[in-house]
Amino acid sequence: MAGDVQPERGLLDAKGASELLNVPASWVAAEARAGRIPHVRLGRYVRFEPEALRDWCRERQRGPWRGGRAAP
Repeated sequence: MAGDVQPERGLLDAKGASELLNVPASWVAAEARAGRIPHVRLGRYVRFEPEALRDWCRERQRGPWRGGRAAP
């Protein structure tokens, strides 16, 4: 049903992204400036898409639980 679908919450600022990632907002801002974290630049504003951040985190997971063999 259409009523069961959660609407997209929209883009996050550095503080919102920091809460999602559980890191300081200053780290989020620095990583965006360096181009190491997915972000959208809207003029002087930098915003973050929640799902892109989640995907970015999943790609960086390490450990044997990922389904592959552990590194020697």
